[in-house]
Amino acid sequence: MLPAAEPNEPVFAPLVICDAPEVPPEPDIAASEEVIRIVSGEVRIELAPGTPAIRIAEIVHALGATPC
Repeated sequence: MLPAAEPNEPVFAPLVICDAPEVPPEPDIAASEEVIRIVSGEVRIELAPGTPAIRIAEIVHALGATPC
């Protein structure tokens, strides 16, 4: 966890660059049976395990939930 930034200071995060694999790895059979669940009050959303993190963040933001 990064320390809180002062209100007028710019905020930076570390950048890591690596080569992308040429062939995407095959998903595990067990992983394909799992789902990502987002629960907010009475709303329950189930997503495929391969759902991009940005899409999950958009859904959490749209629900007004605070990410951990």
